[in-house]
Amino acid sequence: MSDSSNTTKSIFLAAIEGYAPEQWPAFLDEVCGDDAPLRGRVEQLLRARSALGSFHEVEVTIDHPMREGPGTVIGRYKLLQQIGEGGMGTVYMAEQTQSVQRKVALKIIKPGMDSAQVIARFEAERQALAMMDHVNIARVLDVGATEAGRPYFVMELVHGVSITKYCDDNRLTPRERLELFVPVC
Repeated sequence: MSDSSNTTKSIFLAAIEGYAPEQWPAFLDEVCGDDAPLRGRVEQLLRARSALGSFHEVEVTIDHPMREGPGTVIGRYKLLQQIGEGGMGTVYMAEQTQSVQRKVALKIIKPGMDSAQVIARFEAERQALAMMDHVNIARVLDVGATEAGRPYFVMELVHGVSITKYCDDNRLTPRERLELFVPVC
């Protein structure tokens, strides 16, 4: 990640974690100074966050976190099967049951990963993905929180194998893997 991206991200996280929305302009005056491009990037993230809402605004209604799995209904989505897992979240294939019937990917923050810092990182990921408009990037379709208050977001479901499995199955050399990795970046 470039220094510019790191600076933008750190200012964005500082704004959402430490200030109310009405305080953001004064905060940005202070930290961005005369750097209009930096301020513009941070303001774009803050506008996207405001438009999509915040996981921090969710009211927790259950004292003990549930462990979701196939068959669990979250909002208008029924979890069908787990299709991936990372450091912060678990991804499920889910079926949207209201408005439109379709299969989607639903990423939910893992139980126990609900510290303010982790939620802010999860939210930053959600914001960044929601702002991207590229044919090779799955679109964010919806966001919300479980009854236990854990945030999730819903994306287009893209069928296929992981890039590492593709590389292994096709016995790509390190050079071929890097050539494949460049367009991904």
